[in-house]
Amino acid sequence: MKLYLAILLVIVAVAVASKEEEDLWKSYKKKFNKNHSSKEDVNRKRNFIKRQKAIEAHNRDNKEWKMGHNKFSDMTEEETNVLRGTKMVKRRVKSASEPIYPVNERPLPTYIDYRSNRCLQPVEDQGECGSCWAFAAITALEFNHCKKTGARGPLSEQMLVDCDTYNFGCNGGDFTQAWQYLENYGGAVNGTSYPYVSGTTQTNGTCKSGSNAVAARVGYYNWVIPYPNATLIMSYLQMEGPLPSAIKVLDSFFYYTSGVYSDPACIVSDEYDVNHAVVIVGYGTVPSTTTSPAIPYWIVRNSWSTGWGNGGYFFIRRGVNMCNIESWTAFVRAA
Repeated sequence: MKLYLAILLVIVAVAVASKEEEDLWKSYKKKFNKNHSSKEDVNRKRNFIKRQKAIEAHNRDNKEWKMGHNKFSDMTEEETNVLRGTKMVKRRVKSASEPIYPVNERPLPTYIDYRSNRCLQPVEDQGECGSCWAFAAITALEFNHCKKTGARGPLSEQMLVDCDTYNFGCNGGDFTQAWQYLENYGGAVNGTSYPYVSGTTQTNGTCKSGSNAVAARVGYYNWVIPYPNATLIMSYLQMEGPLPSAIKVLDSFFYYTSGVYSDPACIVSDEYDVNHAVVIVGYGTVPSTTTSPAIPYWIVRNSWSTGWGNGGYFFIRRGVNMCNIESWTAFVRAA
């Protein structure tokens, strides 16, 4: 009798769990407008449930940052790997003279946040295309051009995807090489006249830059050196504005929603272990409490739409070179 009751309880528990998973799956599909064929739905649901369990376990154990569902939750690893589109080449430090910003002599603010600055364009979505390098390059140039001239407006990432022969379109690239291309071939064109349309790795288009007037030119760019140096990055951030960088993206990062991201597996010794381009737009510190120390962080802009993370942004630990973010910062100045 006891064995029968035990078996019955197990059956009931499995049925309840299956019903909960089915309800979660239906709710997710409705929220993120997912329409799958009957055959595909089975595999997509399996991916979703796997992520659901990982999210529950993480949020139960981690108090510094949280995970949640987004448009990636039912995707395969092959599909999310496409978004890791950074291919940094060997670092070439430009020899031209430039102002040296004293780090220890100049007072730095305790908090910088360019997210609401008029020169920062809205967060965009790179789609199923490894073009993060183009978004990082253009974001910094847009800001600097606006800061210098007062002219606010979008520049074209699609032109880089289609035309930049120094990089690989939807198959990845290096934001400093994008600046080199723009420096050598005229400049960036208006984003309204050459809008972003890339959705997959197969949609690299034919270059149409010849029919568009140049809207901004590259005057100078370089790395933030020596590296990694969080204080120096803070100084350049104050003087130059948003700074592109490259990071290593772990699977957990895809489902970030809030808090200060960190992961022991993202403290890496190889500086070339990076696969995604982002833009640092500020920094700050989570105050200490009676139970936890203060947490310094970077405010970072992504190119996975405003539906990802915190309105398209994320916080990540500052001062420990988390995910290599302090090894690849660079700046650009409009001509």
